[in-house]
Amino acid sequence: MHTKFTTFVIYIVLLITFLGLINMIFNLHRFAFILEFLILFGLSFVALISAIGINNNFRWAWILLTLFFAFVFLDMVFIYVITTTKILYFMHLIVIAIAGFFISLFSIEKEEVEAVGEEKEETKAVEKSFKPGKFIASKTGAKYHAPKCDWAKRVKKKNAVWFDSKEEAKKAGYKKDDCVK
Repeated sequence: MHTKFTTFVIYIVLLITFLGLINMIFNLHRFAFILEFLILFGLSFVALISAIGINNNFRWAWILLTLFFAFVFLDMVFIYVITTTKILYFMHLIVIAIAGFFISLFSIEKEEVEAVGEEKEETKAVEKSFKPGKFIASKTGAKYHAPKCDWAKRVKKKNAVWFDSKEEAKKAGYKKDDCVK
């Protein structure tokens, strides 16, 4: 999962990119202006879809955003080439577009690695929490529970203590919870 800071930075990069593109487009004339205005409209739609996907933690949103910044880079270079007046802040905008590209690219890899790690942890948790005939308690708690108990599911892995029998749990100083029959 990406961090709030990464999401904030990517939104700032998107804002600066769009403001720069708008300013660059208004330096164009006639047909080029209309074409670039339509491209800007399409890019706005793609950025909006990506932002929604990022807020919902979808991996495809970061991929789409990476492609978005690659296209924006090419579009900025195209505008710079066809414009008659040279844009002073062009290099700044290119650097920001490249930064957005790499931020979104690295967010794809990071999220993919974390997702694989989360799957492994979830698999282990399922295997541990449904061992028939076992009881679980927390190092910080006072009661032991059946693995299917709602309270048992709240025990953190690092605090989990497993017992093979009720007697073993009682000897360790734990009391029986209501979920234990």
